[in-house]
Amino acid sequence: MKVNFFIDHPVFSAVVSIVIVIVGMIGLTMLPVDQYPQITPPVVKISASYPGASAMTVSQAVATPIEQELNGTPGMLYMESSSSNSGGFSATVTFDVSSDPDLAAVEIQNRLKLAESRLPAEVVQNGISVEKQAASQLMTICLTSTDPKFDEIYLSNFATLNVQDLLRRIPGVGRVSSVGGRYYAMQIWVQPDKLANFGLTVKDLQTALKDQNSEAAAGVLGQQPVDGLDITIPITTKGRLSTVSQFEDIVIRANADGSIIRLRDVARVSLEASSYNTESGINGGNAAVLGIYMLPGANAMEVANRVKQTMDELSKNFPEGVSYEVPFDMTTYISESIHEVYKTLFEALVLVIFVVFLSLQSWRATLIPIVAVPISLIGTFGFMLIFGFSLNMLTLLGLVLAIGIVVDDAIVVVENVERIMEEEHLGAYEATKKAMDGLCGALIATSLVLVAVFVPVSFLSGITGMLYRQFTITIAVSVIISTVVALTLSPVMCSLILKPSVPGKKKNIVFRKINHWLGIGNRSYERGIRGFIGNPRRVMASFGTAIVLILVLHQLIPTSFLPVEDQGYFKVELELPEGATLERTRKVTDRAIDFIMKQPSVAYVQNVTGSSPRVGTNQSRSELTVILKPWQEREDETIEDIMANIRRELSTYPECKVYLSTPPVIPGLGASGGFEMQLEARGDASFETLVQAVDTLMHYASQRKELTGLSSSLQAEIPQLYFDVDRDKVKFSGVPLADVFSTMKAYTGSLYVNDFNMFNRVYKVYIQAEAPYREHKENINLFFVRGENNAMIPLTSFGDATYTTGPGSIKRFNMFTSSVIRGEAAKGYSTGQAMAILEEIAQKHLPENIGLEWSGLSYQEKQAGGQTGLVLTLVFVFVFLFLAALYESWLIPVAVLLSLPVAALGAYLGVWLCGLENDVYFQIGLVMLMGLAAKNAILIVEFAKEQVDAGKGLIEATLHAASLRFRPILMTSLAFILGMLPMVMAAGPGSASRRAIGTGVFFGMIVAVVIGILLVPFFFVYINKMKNKLTLKFKKS
Repeated sequence: MKVNFFIDHPVFSAVVSIVIVIVGMIGLTMLPVDQYPQITPPVVKISASYPGASAMTVSQAVATPIEQELNGTPGMLYMESSSSNSGGFSATVTFDVSSDPDLAAVEIQNRLKLAESRLPAEVVQNGISVEKQAASQLMTICLTSTDPKFDEIYLSNFATLNVQDLLRRIPGVGRVSSVGGRYYAMQIWVQPDKLANFGLTVKDLQTALKDQNSEAAAGVLGQQPVDGLDITIPITTKGRLSTVSQFEDIVIRANADGSIIRLRDVARVSLEASSYNTESGINGGNAAVLGIYMLPGANAMEVANRVKQTMDELSKNFPEGVSYEVPFDMTTYISESIHEVYKTLFEALVLVIFVVFLSLQSWRATLIPIVAVPISLIGTFGFMLIFGFSLNMLTLLGLVLAIGIVVDDAIVVVENVERIMEEEHLGAYEATKKAMDGLCGALIATSLVLVAVFVPVSFLSGITGMLYRQFTITIAVSVIISTVVALTLSPVMCSLILKPSVPGKKKNIVFRKINHWLGIGNRSYERGIRGFIGNPRRVMASFGTAIVLILVLHQLIPTSFLPVEDQGYFKVELELPEGATLERTRKVTDRAIDFIMKQPSVAYVQNVTGSSPRVGTNQSRSELTVILKPWQEREDETIEDIMANIRRELSTYPECKVYLSTPPVIPGLGASGGFEMQLEARGDASFETLVQAVDTLMHYASQRKELTGLSSSLQAEIPQLYFDVDRDKVKFSGVPLADVFSTMKAYTGSLYVNDFNMFNRVYKVYIQAEAPYREHKENINLFFVRGENNAMIPLTSFGDATYTTGPGSIKRFNMFTSSVIRGEAAKGYSTGQAMAILEEIAQKHLPENIGLEWSGLSYQEKQAGGQTGLVLTLVFVFVFLFLAALYESWLIPVAVLLSLPVAALGAYLGVWLCGLENDVYFQIGLVMLMGLAAKNAILIVEFAKEQVDAGKGLIEATLHAASLRFRPILMTSLAFILGMLPMVMAAGPGSASRRAIGTGVFFGMIVAVVIGILLVPFFFVYINKMKNKLTLKFKKS
């Protein structure tokens, strides 16, 4: 490349860099901001209801036909479903990360249509919803009131009517859900004894409601064809009813004597909540809770700001006494984390510039890297926009890592120009031209090797590949821009800014000491190389030991997918005995909230009583979301300390069990942090077999110190009332069997009849018995059906009711009845170790017809497991191929490659000593380390090869090249090592990720500088001697 062109055209060179900066600034202003890129697999959720049906009935009548059609949907990874005793059914189908979520939802919808013909009519009538599940909740909005008249039902519907729809229209908002909402419904509270006295049944009520509460088209006066009319008049009539009084006036029966039985004579009608299964609140008070979910690819910060602005506007028209607050806002964690990364970026930049100044010992020389590094980093933002990236934790951490790399090129240029100016007494212009003639090839070679290291790794599939891609492409782009700047702007600045040193002028004492130490270091380095070359057997034995150590440490270091972060909140689940009422659960929940609110680090406690993240809607469960104060206000308390304190207190509650969990590392991947295992009943295994298997697994798992917070979703022994129907008696009485079941279901489980209009919306009408008529087993005596000759027959004459137990909810995974086992690794252990222990217990103690699979984050961790070897193999292969092409030799690249394992050993040792884990971040750091170590090796090998080709002796040329490159290698490596220091010592939000990626690289680079640069000359000499021997042998033969 004619680099002289850029030196002779300084304006052209400056324009190139200015354009790079402008493109970068445009990218920086337009890039979306988020915690992570869009790496969550698409999930489609199917919801249906079969009111009054048991979990087993829902599983057989709803889950089975739906799952049979959904199974095998293109791109599907796995499918899980839940059927509850409340008649609810929900299924989630998780797709491969490369699948289009819109197409996936359409495919599910099409397959669901095929299943509808086999579903109960009431399930289809109630509606089956299909929706793309948002990856994670962006924020929570709570509407609260100080006025007692604005109860939870009012607040919930006020939010639905006046807030929810407006929030849905905000650009970037994907979904707004009402958490524990109480949507209006017209409730017909029937009194069964009165109904029976009038000789009426539930079926009569249904018929009357459907007949008199329906829209009807009445026609038009003057409809064509007609002659002699000037006007047409549409005929209107009362269709659907809309008020309580109108429903009360519905005629159930008109008797022959002129008397009328109306709905109010047999039932109480009221406008109430459609469901009382759950309650939501904040800090112990009633609240309407709205969860805001973001569209994929939207800017989290912008969406959150728009939501807050909209709420500020809406709140001006709230009734007096009604207000809102935002207890949970994920952008707080995102902004704090990104702020910390920016801070790390700045600290690393300052440390790097400090090292550069101490090394170059001139403010003029230091100015060149100071200008070059920001250009490379800023320019990267423009390409991030082109590649469709966002400003997230991964891309910004990639830029922090890139600082130490991009400064290398500028330092190498400046150091080489200054050396030539000093040794050959040339002016800045001539010295720059001469320096660039020798450096151009080395700069391009090292950059290509780094790109060769990073780019192939980004082609890995799945979530792991997407994580790698964010880092590797960011770093590769910054390296390419850095090389462009080093070949254009840096030489121009060298030729214009640098000045020859004044002969005889003494430098200050600090610089003299540094030069003195560098001189000692250089001489020691030469002695070390001679020692290595003189003892090849010892060196090779030590090298072999290092390889063995790497393999041993790889087995010793625990594995995980990603480090667990303090995201500013966690969840608490309270589990009361099965069958406990919502009232009992509420009392325990209120007591727990009171205690948690007294903790100094807690800001809010959001509760959904009657719900569980593990089993869904259940009156005996309660879910608390504990939102902590900002990190700087927590009085040095970690999230682990707070959770331990709360677990210790709540575990003393005799009424309930308590489970605490952190949020998933990647929002949307699983219900919580830790591991998520699916135990399946396969083959001839029954539900009872699964129950025994879960008990066995939990028994052995609870004895292992590596596991904590173990819980199972299995609800095996739920109190149930079994009504044994004598079908012969039913038929002899002339009663349709369906009437027996529908009557019991309507009175005890709520029956959806049809709809009514109010507030420009459609609400549902339900029939259910008044509370005193559905509290005890004896109440069934009051439930009547009509037999032959209009005789009213009590249901108890058709069968006996006895108490028994059965499943409360039935989970299925990939069409097998299953139980979800969740938990976390104990302190000092990784999720990888925890998962391995569970697999070992299952293999050892469970029968063959019990299967095991992983879901959520554990599924991804299992898929990513064992990829370290593949990643490093790709790195070595591509580095080797690039170097072979560069040096036109198959042997010389081996000298570079053989120096890399020592750097890897340093990384493994550092991570092991610091008690960290082998996760995706560590693997990314390892890839980076290989690139840096290779870059240092190339600087030596490139110069040594030139000397050998010029006719110098092999050892003499190698020593000269190593001695010549010692200072720039030490300078650039030291700059990089100090640049990693803020990451190794990171604290605050997002610190676990920074430590995970920085620690291995930090220690690996130290070992690479201390030992690696001795091995490069040794292997260069060793390989060349082998090559010469082989050549002689070949010639002789």
